[in-house]
Amino acid sequence: QGFAAIRIMFDGEASSATSGGYSNSDMCSVGDLSMTGDSFDPKSLAANPFAFPVGVWSSPEAAYYGLSTQQCKDMGIDAAEGVALYAECLRGLVFSPNGLLKLVYDKSNGQIVGVHICGDDACELIHYGMELVKAERTIDDILKNLYSAVTFHEMYRIAAMAAVDGAGARKRR
Repeated sequence: QGFAAIRIMFDGEASSATSGGYSNSDMCSVGDLSMTGDSFDPKSLAANPFAFPVGVWSSPEAAYYGLSTQQCKDMGIDAAEGVALYAECLRGLVFSPNGLLKLVYDKSNGQIVGVHICGDDACELIHYGMELVKAERTIDDILKNLYSAVTFHEMYRIAAMAAVDGAGARKRR
């Protein structure tokens, strides 16, 4: 019944079910690649760090979008990192102090090229990081914004502050 209901939502009609079960046509497929003639190659997606945000719903959660510092180095980009610990923001300090958010940025212009998160809600927080990378935002752009206290998003600003003052960030820890 569930697959038939989903199929009705997308197609407007139910497919035929076989003897109380469901046929292959009752299953929804994303984009119906077989019908368009396109092929799906998971290697092409894995090789492109900008294809989609990656999240692992584990304990703790882990998520990333964009480039790592090592990938930047391999590409000849002079990159650096700004790191915020969950315990440095109010919500993390109170509810979940274990975790970190890392911004990878191009040192020449401050452009954010990657975001990596490990901790509670990482798979939700990564979408804002993805937007920062896609919109070609910089460390300065983040520092010009105000982020609400008692949210994990505050860590983006803390990581940006650490990017411009690494020694000060280490002292605070």
